[in-house]
Amino acid sequence: MDIVLHIAAVLIGIAAVVLYFRSIVRVVLINRRERDFIEHGARFCAVWIIHTLARPQKDYNETQRLQAWIMPLFLFLAIASWFLLVQTGFTLILWGLGTEPRWGYAFTASGSALSTLGFKTPPTLTGELLAVFEAAIGLAVVILLFTFVPGYQAAIQIRERKVGWLYARTGRRPTTASLIESLQRSGQIEHHSAVWEDWEQWFRGLLETHSISPILAYVPAIYRGTSWVGAAAAVLDATSLLTACLDEKHTESARICREIGCHALKSLAIELNPRIPADAWTHRSVDPKLIENFDQLYARLGEIGLPTKSDKDECRKAFIALRADYETSVRLLAQSTLMPIEEPWVLPHSHQSEPANATPTLA
Repeated sequence: MDIVLHIAAVLIGIAAVVLYFRSIVRVVLINRRERDFIEHGARFCAVWIIHTLARPQKDYNETQRLQAWIMPLFLFLAIASWFLLVQTGFTLILWGLGTEPRWGYAFTASGSALSTLGFKTPPTLTGELLAVFEAAIGLAVVILLFTFVPGYQAAIQIRERKVGWLYARTGRRPTTASLIESLQRSGQIEHHSAVWEDWEQWFRGLLETHSISPILAYVPAIYRGTSWVGAAAAVLDATSLLTACLDEKHTESARICREIGCHALKSLAIELNPRIPADAWTHRSVDPKLIENFDQLYARLGEIGLPTKSDKDECRKAFIALRADYETSVRLLAQSTLMPIEEPWVLPHSHQSEPANATPTLA
């Protein structure tokens, strides 16, 4: 019976070590999204803890300050889980092989090797070889920590450059109207293709980085009071408006940007809300305020000098249909990340007190 228990302990310990390698390869090394229960558990715990503290806050600046702790907490929980998994695995192996006959000694010997402190090493050759292998794993975790954390930071910084660009031109509550007005003031509205090509690259980067590492979606904006979800919504609204109201030859870049953006936001919304039903994106928005104010947006495009289509009603229907493609995604992301959007976000807000060219400040 003892032999069976020892063999079972060794096999379970080996399985735990293999599980560790599988987890860390999926999370850190594979350049695609691979679901991992350790990453998911660490992310769930970090988000739950911070959001529990942040939800009572009515001031978004305070919420933003608390959310900045999601990434550090996630990394701490993930690394602690990996270390505990490896230490437990080698504890079972050491005990199962009889190198350390007592559980307490096996656990401390495993921790000594994993932490590379070396205060307790098994006296046998087998134990020493296992200690060397386990110490190598401990060093690998530390090295990976210092390599993939800068990658996380770089992804956030790249995302925030365009967010800061948008908020600096539209004020604290970006809308379709404020974005188009900004392009018109800067002389970019007549040649807006380059603007949407830049935002297309932004959406591609969002899809590539935030889909592989969903924890990045919860990290708040660097600038105080801003939101990458709000920035994405304003850009998609603007590209949808132009796609619906202008001839196709004038909207190719806007159309592609919009399609990439819709796909990116939907993928992230599903990743953060895996239980959302597939038919959540099948409805069509009929917000009375949205319909009522569309005429103002349509008229403004004509005043700027853009070649709008003659049938305003058809443009309105097309815009509402296009907006429905990402409306659910925006709301799900805003709810999941506690990044507020004010309904209907496509419209200007009467209480927007900041000037349109106000420079965002660091949070």
